[in-house]
Amino acid sequence: MESHHITRRRFLLAATGSVVAATQFTQIPARLSANTPNAAISPHIDPSGYTPTSHFFRQQMRPITPTDPQMWSVAINGLVQKPLLLTYDDLLAHPSVEIPCTVACIGSTIRSPLIGHALWRGIPVKDLLAQLDVMPEATHAQFTATDGYTTYVKLDDLADALLVYAMNGETLPHEHGFPVRLIVPGLYGYKMPKWIQRIEFTSAPYPGFWESRGWSTTGVVQTSAMIFAPRNLETVSGIVSLNGTAYAGERQITQIEISVDDGPWMPIAFKPAEPHSWTPWQIDWMPPTPGDYLFKVRATDSNGFTQPDSAPAFPDGSNAVQSVVVRVTA
Repeated sequence: MESHHITRRRFLLAATGSVVAATQFTQIPARLSANTPNAAISPHIDPSGYTPTSHFFRQQMRPITPTDPQMWSVAINGLVQKPLLLTYDDLLAHPSVEIPCTVACIGSTIRSPLIGHALWRGIPVKDLLAQLDVMPEATHAQFTATDGYTTYVKLDDLADALLVYAMNGETLPHEHGFPVRLIVPGLYGYKMPKWIQRIEFTSAPYPGFWESRGWSTTGVVQTSAMIFAPRNLETVSGIVSLNGTAYAGERQITQIEISVDDGPWMPIAFKPAEPHSWTPWQIDWMPPTPGDYLFKVRATDSNGFTQPDSAPAFPDGSNAVQSVVVRVTA
């Protein structure tokens, strides 16, 4: 027997001759605090609010042979009075700090969410700058990685940056940049090179791998909200439990809203995030009838910016509203 999927919109049109709002939401508090005992809302977020290292997204140009830490060093030179050769033992012996920070890929989409949140430990870059005695004409730091990857970051953007050697309380895994990678709160992942071999301070930027291909020179994160679950075209039964995150880099998320079948935007309750961190959210929705439903989510940041329905993806990263279609059975 042939099966016909009846959408909510078609059902209401057939029953009433018009489309009316027939929704029932149950708010579920979002989890950000490490003291919150709730279960994970998705593989991207564990009960502590962090992404398990095993599920953290990975990207690289080419395979990298694991590094012997006793043979590794990073050369730091350029427009500095006191060039430095930093060994792995030097790295571990230096005073360190630990910060939570979200890392997002500029190419992340709702169908391929390349975003994660981790606890990072490393040396504050500002401490190294003081040791190096950087010359006044220096404006940028150029980074070169073992795999040949290059990028640059403005010195002004390195105020809260770390040279990281630990992730989620453990030694930084090889696939995430061991022995050392850069973490820069508020920038996209392509500005946070892994397997760093050299740092050079310059008076002008030298286009890196992605910058030379037309991508954003600043790499500043765009405000966006994302649905982790359900996945697009996933079939669910009964109540639809949606979850995801919103992230605005160094800005705060001030509002998260959801829309069903292009209906009115409705606010989702959430807990404000720590600095440099994403904002997880959860909500349950009771469908009035089986069918296909279009869910959209959007975020507003502390600058008053709200995601638009459409925006160009290149070269600064898209901050357009993203959506999923969920198939609901009886």
